Amino acid sequence: MKYYQNNIKLLPYIHQPKYVVFTDFDETYLAHQNQERHQKDQKELEEYLLNYTYEKQIILGWVTGSSLTSVFSKINKYSLKVLPHFIASSLGTELTYFNEKQYGKKDKQWENNLKETGFSEKLVNNLVNILSLDDIQLIPQPQIKDSCFLKNYYYHQRNKELDLQALLQIKNIANKAGIAVNTSQCNPLCGDPENCYDVDFTPAGTGKKDIVNFILKQTNINYQNSIAFGESGNDIEMLQAVEHGYLVGNATNEAKKLHSRIEENEYTKGILSVLKTLIK
Repeated sequence: MKYYQNNIKLLPYIHQPKYVVFTDFDETYLAHQNQERHQKDQKELEEYLLNYTYEKQIILGWVTGSSLTSVFSKINKYSLKVLPHFIASSLGTELTYFNEKQYGKKDKQWENNLKETGFSEKLVNNLVNILSLDDIQLIPQPQIKDSCFLKNYYYHQRNKELDLQALLQIKNIANKAGIAVNTSQCNPLCGDPENCYDVDFTPAGTGKKDIVNFILKQTNINYQNSIAFGESGNDIEMLQAVEHGYLVGNATNEAKKLHSRIEENEYTKGILSVLKTLIK
C-alpha cells in the first residue's frame, strides 16, 4: 500500500524521545463533524506539533480501531496536514512508523509477536457461530476484511439484562479460546449505528494498552512522561496504562463513568491544552 497525500507533513525523527503521546483517532484527534472551530483547533495542534516535537523531544502516535486504509481515507477527506510518528491501527494490531526516517515501515517485532499467537479468522468464525446458537447475534462490520488480526462485529442492544449476559458470555468464550475481545458502546459520530456495541476480537496481548507498554519499552521513555487521550470505552485501558491519561471533553457517557480524569475542552483543543500544561 502506498501511504501518500499531497502536502502531508512528517514530524521529525526523535532519536531519544523524552515524552510520548498516545491518542485515539476518531472523535478524539479527529472531529467527524468538522465544523469551523474544529478545523481551527486542529490547525493549532498541528502547528504545535511541527514547532515543538523536536525541541521538547515528543513522539506522537494515533492508536485507533480503524484500519490504516481507513485512517488515510479520513486524512484525505478531512485535509489533515500532519502525520504522527506512528500509527497503531486496527485496535493496535498493526504498528506502522511515519517520520522523516521511517515512512510506512511496519514494526517487525510487533508483527512477529502477533503471528505467534495462533489467532485466525477461522477461530473467530467458530466463536461467532457458537454464540449464535445461544441467540447472541454478532454482525460483521464493513471493514472486517481489512486486518488479519482484528475481527470486528456489532452487537445490537436488546435490553439491559440480556445485554449484560451477552457481553459476559462473549468475553468468557473469547477467554477460553485464548484470544482477546474488547466491547464498548458505539459512537454514532464515528459512523457506527446507534444502540450497538463494538465487539472486537484480537490476539491476546495486542490491545491499546499493550501498544503503550510496547512503545514505552522500545523507547525507554520514563513512565512519568507518558500521556494519552481518548473518548470512548475502548480507550480506558490505554488511559490507565499511562501516567497522564485524559478523556477529552466530548467523551461518551460510558467512558466518563469508567475514568475520572476528564479534560474540559473537546477534541484537539483538549489535547493541546493538556500538552501545554504537562510539557514545559
